[in-house]
Amino acid sequence: MDFGAREIGRFQFYSGILVGLGYAFTLNYLLRLTLRTCNLGMDINNWSLNYEISSYYYLLIGFSSVCFAFCFTTNLWMGKLFLKNSKRTLKHRKARVNSIWILFGTLMFLLRLFWFLLSVDITIENDFPILGFMIPLFVYLYCWNLISGVFKSTKALLISLPVIMLFSVILSFL
Repeated sequence: MDFGAREIGRFQFYSGILVGLGYAFTLNYLLRLTLRTCNLGMDINNWSLNYEISSYYYLLIGFSSVCFAFCFTTNLWMGKLFLKNSKRTLKHRKARVNSIWILFGTLMFLLRLFWFLLSVDITIENDFPILGFMIPLFVYLYCWNLISGVFKSTKALLISLPVIMLFSVILSFL
């Protein structure tokens, strides 16, 4: 089957996009707040939430929030629990569960990585500038891989890549 609003269901398709947009804005705010909180300062006299975030981190946070929010969109798109074909039902359920699993597995990995980097003078911007974008890109492409296991979705993937990049840049300016 080809990927589209008709195959998924119009309400389910468009509500998945709206929920994804909502999660993108929410995750954008929370990741910015987390970055400011992580940089409160080591000395109690220097605590301030006025940490100046560079444009690199704004873009990285925008891109990460859009890619992580796409996991929730994928979860809603694959929400049909019972189909006529039991093999297709199993593929839908696998895609639905794995989209949320990869999101929280990645967030647990990043949390552990932040704890490791707390006492070391390594930054993503200076030491790993391109690799910082690889984790969100992996999550985004993994979700499209789950979708392509159910639908033919190459055209939709090629259309969504520039949209995701544009929306990431827009979120980085907000």
